[in-house]
Amino acid sequence: MSLFLGKEMVNESPVELPVKAFHRHLMALGASGSGKTVLCKCVMEEAVRNDIPMIIVDPQGDIASLALKGNREEIEKHGTPLAIQEEFFEKARVAIFTPASSKGIPISVNPLKFPPEDTPREESILALDMTATSLTSFLGYDLNSDAGKGAKAYLFTIIEHLWREGQIIKDMGHMADIVLRPPAKITGVLYDLVTKKEPQEIARKLRFLTVGTPSLMFQMGVQIDIDMFMDRSDGKVPVNIIYMNTLSSANDKQFFLATLLRELYCWMLKNPSEDVQLLFYVDEIAPYIPPYPRNPPPKEAYALLFKQARKYGIGLVAATQNVTDIDYKALAQVNTWCLGRMMTKQDIARVQKIIQSIDPMRADMVLQRLPSLQTGEFLMLSPDYYDNVVDFKVRWLVTNHLTLDEKDLQQCLSPELKMFFEKYLLQQKEVAEKPVAPSLPSEPLEERIRLFLNSARQGVSADSIAGNLKVDVEDVEEALNELVKTRIVEKGRVKDSPENLYWLSKFGFKPSKSIIGEVLTIPVRITQVEASKRVKSMLEGGLFGKKEEIYEAELSHIPIWRVSATRETKRLFFKKKKFDTYYMSAQTGAIISLEKKEIIFHKLMTKRVEKLKDLDDDDDITFIPKLPGEVERFPRIGMEIDKIYRKLQLTLGVKPVSAEIILLPVWTLKVRHKKKLTKRTIFIDAATGRILSGHFRMR
Repeated sequence: MSLFLGKEMVNESPVELPVKAFHRHLMALGASGSGKTVLCKCVMEEAVRNDIPMIIVDPQGDIASLALKGNREEIEKHGTPLAIQEEFFEKARVAIFTPASSKGIPISVNPLKFPPEDTPREESILALDMTATSLTSFLGYDLNSDAGKGAKAYLFTIIEHLWREGQIIKDMGHMADIVLRPPAKITGVLYDLVTKKEPQEIARKLRFLTVGTPSLMFQMGVQIDIDMFMDRSDGKVPVNIIYMNTLSSANDKQFFLATLLRELYCWMLKNPSEDVQLLFYVDEIAPYIPPYPRNPPPKEAYALLFKQARKYGIGLVAATQNVTDIDYKALAQVNTWCLGRMMTKQDIARVQKIIQSIDPMRADMVLQRLPSLQTGEFLMLSPDYYDNVVDFKVRWLVTNHLTLDEKDLQQCLSPELKMFFEKYLLQQKEVAEKPVAPSLPSEPLEERIRLFLNSARQGVSADSIAGNLKVDVEDVEEALNELVKTRIVEKGRVKDSPENLYWLSKFGFKPSKSIIGEVLTIPVRITQVEASKRVKSMLEGGLFGKKEEIYEAELSHIPIWRVSATRETKRLFFKKKKFDTYYMSAQTGAIISLEKKEIIFHKLMTKRVEKLKDLDDDDDITFIPKLPGEVERFPRIGMEIDKIYRKLQLTLGVKPVSAEIILLPVWTLKVRHKKKLTKRTIFIDAATGRILSGHFRMR
């Protein structure tokens, strides 16, 4: 299964992107007018052809025109087969939802709805925290201020208590009443969080949401329901477009999206899939997931989706003009980039590090090519599926590319479409205040276990599987034995542990080496060309000629342990425990520290422990989780956890608590003398360009 995106510029051969590429998300980046939105709409058209439902957030009205047929003559003229148009409109059910408005299909949010009953406890707490965060921000509090932190804690404590007690919150007015008269069990805790007058202020702001235009967002139309968005009972592929222009303020849009993201997060936990089952597309994401310290209502949930959605078969598609306006941790999760025209040096400089981390070998070529791209021309980097940069022109859309005003939306709504969603409105009214009984699982236990392991992406015990799936452990063990026999699942033990762990065979875990989950990798940011330039100044010879030359360069990974540990600190007569992180070579056990121009692997420690600088002290170093099988030539781990713990205790006197493997990319540059027979090797960290020195070992 693949998406036909267009044709290569050189030979006009078709450019296709496999559906499974969306497990690691797609980002379209380029200046205004470069064609980002057209590219993303092409992806949506192709998703329908591949039977993939989608939820689309349309802030400006550019995407809603997916409901309209394009001109057949124009489509043929630009080389797109008319069969694609026929297939799209035969398969698609394009529904345009309008928050707080009846111009399309009216839709509302219930931010106070609790997670489904069978959601795991930790995830439920996280969802409740998202609710408190978005609601506090929506009420106008600065989450970085003391007042904002107090208001959030106050709301979270109430919401969590009601959730534990099995109670419901009817609406914002009901919530305001509870804020003023909280349950007696938690009043002691609550009054330690805010000033005496603050509950009255919180309640007053909540009541503002129950009158006038703001109330429509919570009352008009069907409520957000991901099962409704995924409904294929009519045999169509759902294309759900949330038309945000009907909301009156940026704050309303932020809050609506935050609630939608939370609902999607809770839904995906209950509906894991190995295959891509849904695309979630936001056109221009910069306002919703900006870098620190900005923290708008959707940011927490959106960042979580970037990190975890791929485990559950949800692919994120996004577009933006300015990459520096987006949280870098979210960007680190994207593996397919489509880069459009960029004219200014500032724009090109902004994407330089991203391009270098994806394809350091061709980064310079890509950067030079960006200014010359025409509208609709893109450079695609998708290293899991293409060895080279793909230079292509997006195919002509089979839908009409227009920006729709609210008055234009009625032409997109058929009577059949309205009837399809009216049934949900009736159902929601019927169950408004009744708890929904959890549905019984329909899949066989073996299939449920396989899906759970696919989303867990780590070695899991039979007890843990039974607890999460709410079934007897004996039944789980019997099903696991059958899965192990068919080699779908493998089992093994961490050293000195009596408990078996289970994982999907395709993950390639090695419990004996403590590899029982995804491994954190540091992205490559230094190209081979840049690494060679840095080494050139270290070669023997002067400004007018070097006596040595680089004759070979190779990129590989060094495994290092990141160890969390506690140490005692003394101040006057008091002792205090402090948590710290330490990095150690998984080959030699050397403790690692950062200097300005080098990474030192210490064979002998002379620095005091509090003087050590490590990888956490460099903002350019980020971590991306990958399965062992996704890392080319996974390095051998020489020292196991128990040896690392002992060495850290003896060397620094700290008490290790936990550890995980990190893969550091390294350029190995081989140097030889032009006249003599001497050779030597220089190692450069491929993330920051520091020289490696000290007691380390390459494979």
